[in-house]
Amino acid sequence: MTGLAIVLVVISAFAHASWNLMVRRSGKPELTNWMMAGAGALLASPIAIYLWITDPPDPVGWWFIAGTINLHIAYFFTLGRAYKYGDLSVVYPVARGLGLALIPIIGVTVLAESVSLLGALGIAAIFIGVVTVGSSSGGGLRVFLNFRSLLADKGVLFGVMTGLVIAAYSTLDKRGVDHVQPIFYMFMLQIGGAIGVLPFLKQSYSRQEFAQEIRLNWRLGLLGGALQFVAYTLVLSAFRLSPVSYVGPFREIGIVFGVAMAALVLKESVTRNRAIGAAAIGAGAVLVALAP
Repeated sequence: MTGLAIVLVVISAFAHASWNLMVRRSGKPELTNWMMAGAGALLASPIAIYLWITDPPDPVGWWFIAGTINLHIAYFFTLGRAYKYGDLSVVYPVARGLGLALIPIIGVTVLAESVSLLGALGIAAIFIGVVTVGSSSGGGLRVFLNFRSLLADKGVLFGVMTGLVIAAYSTLDKRGVDHVQPIFYMFMLQIGGAIGVLPFLKQSYSRQEFAQEIRLNWRLGLLGGALQFVAYTLVLSAFRLSPVSYVGPFREIGIVFGVAMAALVLKESVTRNRAIGAAAIGAGAVLVALAP
């Protein structure tokens, strides 16, 4: 990875862990996550409109935008649902770790990228860390080895689903930013995702609950939306500088931030397995960053 790409991803990782902390602290994580996505798009709209006029996407770019919007609808839904049922110190490492551990596999097989031995060792450490953290929930390792146990632990289940979506949209977006400016790309996926997830949320929440969320937490929505926008825009920019096979897993450094925030801010019980798993993920991310 290039030095600039490393700096961009580290800043992104801290911003990402921060807005995930805000979502988990919320009384209604799904609504808070939705509000942040819409707020982030609103804050970026002046720049996005300017880019649309001065540097519009090419025809192929619009297909990538459509694809990432659909994937982010799934992402916003599964992530919000995961935090509804699971702890930050479990959901965050499982979702981020699993998704981004799969990215190099897709990068090599689909995008024809190459991964060095050091990079492969880092990816393996990330995967081991994810399994370790996931096994720290009530079901232990059974949540991964037994399908019924996985279904029973809804926090882990939706975390795993989120991870699969992350792997899909990260691989797509690596190619998408070749055709679309990262800021405009991020604007479109946020506004499209926020609108697209509404029908799913309306099945669980009333109009009054939506209105109450906006009235009481609009400041949180603006701050979290800004962090959402900055976090992934920096990653999209890093995609232009380094292979997705490395940028994706290196984002796992954010898991160390996430677990630390869960312990210090939310006062969650960070068990030995969770701490060991987070450390393994962080070490793996460092190996990936150093890999040629």
